Amino acid sequence: MTSAGYLYLKAAEDLRENADQWQAYESKKNCVILAGPGSGKTKTITVKIARLLAEDIRRPRRMACITYSNACVGELRSRLNRLGIEDGDGLLLSTVHSFCLTELVSPYAALAGLDASNPIVIATPAEARRFFSDAYSEQLGGVPTNSFRIACDKLRRTIPDKESDDWRASSARETMVIEAYEALLTKHGLMDFDGLVLTGLLLVEKHEWVRRAVRAKYPVIVIDEYQDLGLPLHRIVLALLRAGTRIVAVGDPDQSIYGFTGAKPSLLRALASRPQIESIRLKLNYRCADKIIAASMALLPDPESFVSHDGRAGEIVIQGLKRNVKEQAHYALGTLVPKILAANPSWTSGDIAFLYRTLNEGAPIAQAADALGLHYFRLDNGSPIKRTRLTEWLVDVAKWCAGGWETGTVFLSQLLKAWRRLRKSLTRENEFFAARKRLIATLFSLRDGGLSLHHWLSVLRRDVLDDLLREEPGLADEKDILDDLITAAAKGGALQASTVEIFGNQGKSPDLLNLMTLHSSKGLEFQAVIMLGLEKGVFPSSYDKNEEQLAEAARLFYVGVTRAKSQIHLIYDQVESPLITSIRGIG
Repeated sequence: MTSAGYLYLKAAEDLRENADQWQAYESKKNCVILAGPGSGKTKTITVKIARLLAEDIRRPRRMACITYSNACVGELRSRLNRLGIEDGDGLLLSTVHSFCLTELVSPYAALAGLDASNPIVIATPAEARRFFSDAYSEQLGGVPTNSFRIACDKLRRTIPDKESDDWRASSARETMVIEAYEALLTKHGLMDFDGLVLTGLLLVEKHEWVRRAVRAKYPVIVIDEYQDLGLPLHRIVLALLRAGTRIVAVGDPDQSIYGFTGAKPSLLRALASRPQIESIRLKLNYRCADKIIAASMALLPDPESFVSHDGRAGEIVIQGLKRNVKEQAHYALGTLVPKILAANPSWTSGDIAFLYRTLNEGAPIAQAADALGLHYFRLDNGSPIKRTRLTEWLVDVAKWCAGGWETGTVFLSQLLKAWRRLRKSLTRENEFFAARKRLIATLFSLRDGGLSLHHWLSVLRRDVLDDLLREEPGLADEKDILDDLITAAAKGGALQASTVEIFGNQGKSPDLLNLMTLHSSKGLEFQAVIMLGLEKGVFPSSYDKNEEQLAEAARLFYVGVTRAKSQIHLIYDQVESPLITSIRGIG
């Protein structure tokens, strides 16, 4: 037996102690695994993937695992690597957009006679913004607001059929602009990321031969974070189910927090209720203490019964300070954090997270931390370092260049494998080895943690990244992000003082406090969570008016609460949010 086989069998033995995890592991059918916070979902699904690869998939057939974001892909890849599994010939790990590009649109759009460029060219975010503005100006005059663009994006994702009664009944202002925008993209031989998924849906639903081709290549498809992926993927899944593809879906409707993108928690529930689906719920919580579990269940209208695996009590502290968010931040950073660390000597700054809803709260927290000279990792729209496939790879490269090549904290082989996944267009062996040789030479020339970040990025861009961004259509969204990063590292930018070593320390670090939006915190865990600005009318906000919006605000708060292992600190100004009121008696 291979080492990978041994590792997954050994890991599977740990699942036996949890009847629900074992049922999910043993299932031979289409199944939906409903996995609450801290339920060991990722461990269960990765061990199951390893088993499917070892026992059910035979070359040349493969297995696909689709998830919501590149961060989710990275987490699954890391867990699978520990089991001796690497995505390659037997396994495809992919976001839904990448799957639609490489496995549906690129191979089948031209064969199906669709009006799409060959090869597929993805519009950059800047191009998409420009064409949307042109479409708006053409149809309505003037300049579109950000809220109008968000509403149009959501409409495209929730009503994919342009010939449907629902589309015709929608706001004419929005449908006119969307149709004009899509026409401009087509005219210029481009497709945006939503267009990839919509085109993939069209191919799968309209053409039986496409469904059969997908099933022949991928007899089993696993979908993680299903509650975040929206109606088009749901319909793709239903079409593939009808064609005989085995589906394993994993998620939690109570953690559906991307309604503004078109995600609906009801879709996962609907899939779980289908007669050909085995529905399994993971009920044991390995993360949260008892009081935190009780608080989380109090936030939901129809909560599931979760049980703590170790019976820890935990702590919930609610404080009304009669101070604004900036003053709350100064108190939390200057008084509360030192108090928490002093009471828990084994904890470090990295065990504490400040979670907030928007940049409006994140900015004053970061300003307060700067004023106090505290170091932190920030993950929101105010951070000059965005969390993408390319930037995460660059952070790992920086760790290697800053000494990881000597200490073994990052291996060159890991960087090259990750780079190979980015360079999907290099199919000719001679081109691949030539590009790899250039990359290795560049990396060795940049092994100095004291180099300025701007110089380091500029050399990498000139020698390696320009070719990457020019030749990989799936990385169209990365160009603007890299431009912004290099600008931030230049003189006068937010990162002008950063070195390669400082940049490489981004992300999880025991020495850095965590500042991040609630959306960004999903999937993470911390010993203590601190949430500020929980005043009435702020969270939920005054814009959360209808039942759907209020329910999503409660789910977002639920996600924040369930990031905590041991402690939650909730701070408000004068009048507490009704979300706090719902759990006050538990603390």
